[in-house]
Amino acid sequence: MNFGEDLSLQVMLVNKAYHQFLLKFFKDIDVYQHLQIIVLINRLGGKCTQKELCVQLYIEKSYMVKIIDTLEQKDYIIKVVNYKDRRSNLISLTPKALEIIETFNNHMENFTDTMGKHLTWQERHDCVRTLKLVTENFKELNVE
Repeated sequence: MNFGEDLSLQVMLVNKAYHQFLLKFFKDIDVYQHLQIIVLINRLGGKCTQKELCVQLYIEKSYMVKIIDTLEQKDYIIKVVNYKDRRSNLISLTPKALEIIETFNNHMENFTDTMGKHLTWQERHDCVRTLKLVTENFKELNVE
């Protein structure tokens, strides 16, 4: 097996294990499939534009519109016209979303402890840094 095949397999297995972990704790929420979007909005300070979400998550604008509409209908976000650029919307989290974020953060601490049981802090840091670099490399491939 070459490096690319091994990396692909390991990323797929980690992704599957991660989503199984999340599903265990969040299967009862009605937006499980969009949980990462709520988390990202929170990371961006609780407010962001739709364009920022598309760029950060590599999601087409038309698909993001559907996701945003779903989250708004289920009372996880509020969408208002961005006063800095009236052509875009500013998306903010609701108290309902902030409750999920608090639960998510608590479970992620548990996840980090379990996942990193046999890893040093440096190995965890290097893993995330390496995956970010791989993502950047893929971005460059997609531009060409």
